[in-house]
Amino acid sequence: MSRHEPATVAFAAAADRASLSLGMSARALMAMVAGVLLGAPWFDQGLYWTAWLGAVPLLFALRDVRLRSALWLGWLAGTVYYAIATYWIVDFVINLRGFSWAVAVLLGMVFWCYAGLSIGLSCLLFRWVARHLPRWELLSFPVCMVVLMEIYPLLFGTYYAEAQAQFLPGLQGVSLLGIQSMDMLMMLVGVLVFTLLTGHGRTQRTGVLLATSVLVAWFAYGFITLYVWDQRILAWETRKIGLVQPNDAVTLDVPEPPRGFTREYPPELAATQRLAAAGAEWVVWPEARYKGYFDKPSVRLGYAEVLTRLGIPLVLHDAERAWADDDYADYNSLVHLDAQGAQAGVYRKMLRMPLGEYLPDFFRLPGIGWVTRRFFGEFVRPLQPGTVHEEFEINGMRIQPKICYEAAFPRFIAEAVGTDAAGKVLLFVSQDNWFGETAQPFQHAAMSVVRGVENRVPIVHLINNGPSVVAAPNGRITARTQAFAKSEIVASMPFSEKHGGSFYSRNPLVLQYLQYSVLGMLVLMVLIRRKADAAQNVKGRQE
Repeated sequence: MSRHEPATVAFAAAADRASLSLGMSARALMAMVAGVLLGAPWFDQGLYWTAWLGAVPLLFALRDVRLRSALWLGWLAGTVYYAIATYWIVDFVINLRGFSWAVAVLLGMVFWCYAGLSIGLSCLLFRWVARHLPRWELLSFPVCMVVLMEIYPLLFGTYYAEAQAQFLPGLQGVSLLGIQSMDMLMMLVGVLVFTLLTGHGRTQRTGVLLATSVLVAWFAYGFITLYVWDQRILAWETRKIGLVQPNDAVTLDVPEPPRGFTREYPPELAATQRLAAAGAEWVVWPEARYKGYFDKPSVRLGYAEVLTRLGIPLVLHDAERAWADDDYADYNSLVHLDAQGAQAGVYRKMLRMPLGEYLPDFFRLPGIGWVTRRFFGEFVRPLQPGTVHEEFEINGMRIQPKICYEAAFPRFIAEAVGTDAAGKVLLFVSQDNWFGETAQPFQHAAMSVVRGVENRVPIVHLINNGPSVVAAPNGRITARTQAFAKSEIVASMPFSEKHGGSFYSRNPLVLQYLQYSVLGMLVLMVLIRRKADAAQNVKGRQE
């Protein structure tokens, strides 16, 4: 034994005793600290490192508590986490309905408490498993924390690691198994630190060794892969893409064109002319207000005349009404116009926003429908979903267009990229002004960067109010606009017709099957252990 080891053992023993003697008030405080650490990167992405330690105080809070307490403590941590990560809901509600700040906060608290229950249930499941399999925490904690978050009903999946877009060495591994693999790794770091602090590492040496090996392999892969991609991209050609960021004010009405402009010649078209003169190969407009492209022949003609003169393609967003199944149907659509202004393709949004673009059946139930009408009213404009992952062919680039919060669904985007990914580019457009000058558009942009790394393709995310970003397949930002301001830039994007795709884009369900199998195995082991313990207790009483 080295002369340093007794001190290490003494420290671990002291930490162990302290964690066991924690009162409920101290445990609640630690749960809240965990929520702050996990949520801080969503507020400021430069704090990405805090989330790697977020599980540590949570595990101290959960240690040896009853199941009911585990649910409550996890719920508390989750509520704090979501309050930080989605504080912008307050601004959204105020902009949507004009409610007072107090009412908006109250509604936000309802959402945060509901969403936070996902972590509460995760902690409940973990404690149930840990009570019967105490030496399996290095595996059971990450699996329980990630799988329950996956299946909990929210508007879209929540992934701790999507706020890690600035931590490029750590992010590279998501190209293998997706963002949930990084979630698992972050939880593994937390439980590994907890295990070492409490001295359990001495009795779980095999598990600690395996966990440490996984971490070393992940980060070795990350640093090496990041360097390889940086070198590879140097040999790629650079494409010039014009981004128009109008920073439109939010409104449910159809505003008139600004003074000096018309439907046939909007400000975005004037910006397109300037971007073409600056060298843009093609131009994209964001998700924004109604333009009349699909409804008015004069608008289509006006666009075609300008694009023919400029000789460049354009991708724009508009509301579309089309005849389908003996009736009209409304869609949220992106349209691709070629260099002569002819319509070359249309993508109809496939994943609609609940309570904005369609009304889930639950919100139509008696007693709930009036609440829906009161709080959302005219904001709910029923749209039909698209059914096809369209592809826009532009100057040798295979553009995969997606609209708004579709960027939040990893497997959906992997399905769009598919197995034939060479030369593909992910294009996201969104209108995030509803959330005010908050962290939400920064979070949205980070999600799209992660989708690019997962699928190893370049991404363009044009946000109406910014910050719009262009990123390489390893997550390097090559262009960025200022947030909350009008902007128009010619963005440089590295591109290769021969590269694109990843193991994850070809096999997006591998980790999900693995996680469910491991969780099922743990549950089965617990049930077998409980049955054996019950039989032993019966035998003991008989003796």
